Amino acid sequence: MREVRPSLILSLLVAIALAVHPPVRAAFATVLTLPLTGIKFVARLLVALPRVPSLAAENASLRDRLRQCQLELAQARELARHHREADTLLHLPAAREGLVAAVMGRSTMPTQHTVLLNRGARHGLSLDSVIVDEAGVIGRVIEVQPATCLVMLLTDPDSRVAALVERSRETGLLVGQESGRCAFTYVAADADLQEGDRIVTAGLGGPFPKGLLLGTVEHIERDVLSGSATASVIPAARLSRLEEVLCLPPSTH
Repeated sequence: MREVRPSLILSLLVAIALAVHPPVRAAFATVLTLPLTGIKFVARLLVALPRVPSLAAENASLRDRLRQCQLELAQARELARHHREADTLLHLPAAREGLVAAVMGRSTMPTQHTVLLNRGARHGLSLDSVIVDEAGVIGRVIEVQPATCLVMLLTDPDSRVAALVERSRETGLLVGQESGRCAFTYVAADADLQEGDRIVTAGLGGPFPKGLLLGTVEHIERDVLSGSATASVIPAARLSRLEEVLCLPPSTH
């Protein structure tokens, strides 16, 4: 009689178990599937590896494009802000005679309060042109070039403007101070002057027309012995944050 090999008997038993018992069949299916799943994963990984450098380059390109878009958006916002400010200036009562200009530079010397504008003689500006914004007077032109001009601010120590109290009509002289304030001087000690009073241009000589807002009285010092009073005035225009301004021709009275 031919001898039956043990391996053949084992194979027959496994086949019978798989056919008869579903749990056994499921277990064997899981065992056989795991290696196949691993092989498929490795195969997909090998296919994807050559694309890694390409994806890195694509991501870098997208980041560059994002930065460019952000820059363009910031520039668009700044341009829109510029147009809004220019439109505000052009709607001022005196704007029909004025010209909008942008601040190009600013003096860094504490004793010299000036700004440089991007408009000059070729645009119609001249010495003593009056510079204002929607808040009030900024200063006057003291130097003109073909395409630019230099403006002395109200707070420059050399600035002098004939002024008056809007409420009481008391007159005086507004003088620039290094501190960034102005002093309303040449006022009698008993003058009708209060904190919060608005100081406007008097229109008494010089380039400034009458009635432009200069600033607001912050506090007052009265010297009875000398018979005079001096008021500290906060400029109406935000002179440290100027960007767009309106240039007006000097007053001819």
